[in-house]
Amino acid sequence: MTSREHPLPGFVELAELGAGAQGEVVLARHESGGGPVAIKYLAADLLHDTTARNTFRDEAEMLKRVTDPHVARLLDYLESPWGAAIILEAVAGRPLRKVLDEHEGPLTPEAALATLKGSLLGLAAAHSVGVVHRDYKPANVLVQDDGQSKLIDFGVAVLTGQGGQAGTPAYMSPEQWAGEPATPATDLYAATCVFVECVTGEKPFGGTTLAELKTAHAEGSAPLEKVPEPLRSLVQRGLAKRPSERVWNAYEFVSQLEAAAVRTYGPDWERRGILALGAVAATVATAVPLAMLGGALFAPGASAGAAVSTAAGHASMGFAQGATSADVLAKTGASASKGFLSKVGGAKGAAAIGAVGTGAAVAAWLFWPGPTVGGTSRAGVHAHFTKPGVLLGQANLPVAETPYIDLKYSLAPARAKTGTEVHLEESFHARTPAAIHYTPTGERQCLGEKVGGSKTHWYQWGIGLGKDQIDLKTSDYLAFYRIPPFKRGEIPQKAGDAITLPVISDTTGEQQPYVPAECATMSQWTTKYRIVLPEHKLLPPGKYLVTPHAPMKVTTAIRDDVAIPPESAGARIDGTLPVIEVLGG
Repeated sequence: MTSREHPLPGFVELAELGAGAQGEVVLARHESGGGPVAIKYLAADLLHDTTARNTFRDEAEMLKRVTDPHVARLLDYLESPWGAAIILEAVAGRPLRKVLDEHEGPLTPEAALATLKGSLLGLAAAHSVGVVHRDYKPANVLVQDDGQSKLIDFGVAVLTGQGGQAGTPAYMSPEQWAGEPATPATDLYAATCVFVECVTGEKPFGGTTLAELKTAHAEGSAPLEKVPEPLRSLVQRGLAKRPSERVWNAYEFVSQLEAAAVRTYGPDWERRGILALGAVAATVATAVPLAMLGGALFAPGASAGAAVSTAAGHASMGFAQGATSADVLAKTGASASKGFLSKVGGAKGAAAIGAVGTGAAVAAWLFWPGPTVGGTSRAGVHAHFTKPGVLLGQANLPVAETPYIDLKYSLAPARAKTGTEVHLEESFHARTPAAIHYTPTGERQCLGEKVGGSKTHWYQWGIGLGKDQIDLKTSDYLAFYRIPPFKRGEIPQKAGDAITLPVISDTTGEQQPYVPAECATMSQWTTKYRIVLPEHKLLPPGKYLVTPHAPMKVTTAIRDDVAIPPESAGARIDGTLPVIEVLGG
């Protein structure tokens, strides 16, 4: 018997998402309301199996540590005489495995890079709390309709430093095959393998038996021939045989990825990549809200295509695993126990839009203080120039060298009443090219960190208006744009259309290193804004776009102390803003 004997009290089941030896996953909704959730039940006949129950509990413990928009979130873990259940965020998406199989060919480089970046951010969140996934593969990445992705299935995850042979052979690092301790570099190896498969249409290492695959991963050369030349250094380092020779920090890997992507495919590579990935995903007929359960036991001598059933077996949802994608599970070891304008431009300037317009929290009843209050709204914008040479005074400057600013937003609660304290977090990244010169023949000259000489020009640019222009006594404010007349995906262009209210802010984590390889200052910091929602005569009930910069457009562009129209340099902002619903009553 593989199904549970009793459903989780208080939930109404909507559909079965998958079933297997370990149990089953169902789509459900709580009786009191809220959005759908995915409930993963441990099979009834395993409830008295100590090993199976501990493995199931360990998975929940690992998921409990990780909170990130790029990871399907754990909402709760419940265990009682009626059974054991993991309650998860329900993600409407398709496994990347299915997308690749049905697409029949490689993804565009931009789409492959967007997939890798989202996965790396999910892995980074896990690594930051000491969790190594150990089974990163296309089947464990869910691609949503909008091209965004989420990482799932922490069934064989361990804490950093724990060992054991676990993973999926086609993506297992040399140290996994040897049963050595798992580290963040272990996951980054697997992520690089998947990236190669996305961009070339083929797995990096082949083999028809486990022995052949082990030899290929341990001794084979990184397959670079079909990888676009500008991206080969990323692949080569990601597939290094020794963990010490790889990038250990997933955020560092993201920075390298973004630098290569911007240089090669332009500043809007990610937007195009996400759109391309979403278009491919839309052609896959079956959307699976939640994919895999567990894995299969790794049995020495078994063929690479075999899945050996165990207590932690896997629930097939009907999509192909591939000839060399046998799941492996041999779990061993211990159980898992600022003012804006003054900061931008020639002196400062963002790196990566990440999850534009996505990541809205599932309306899970158990996280809500009430049926209509709570939630999180996430969004992001990307500001850049389509004619950066006009701003920098460089006639031959390519578009890829544009200064840019990326802002990621997280607002909570997304539904709130008068008197509620609302928090908006703004993550700022920017790239500000300095002392850079391009000759008429396209030769790039980086003249060093200090700006000077006849070949370069001083410049500055910024977004939004200051307190004097908006008639406020403080430089920190939030602007609320009413929906309607504004739309959710609209970027407001006039400050006068907003209700502006003063806020308290705090900026931390400021870094502004000059990066010679970029010939630019790469800036980042995080600003947290706090506001207590005022009475309704100041902020009437309704939905609003929220921004700490009004209008949300490039309002200042200066070259050599002379103001120039931002439009002449092709200034533009893409993305979305977070939304808040001010409740009545």
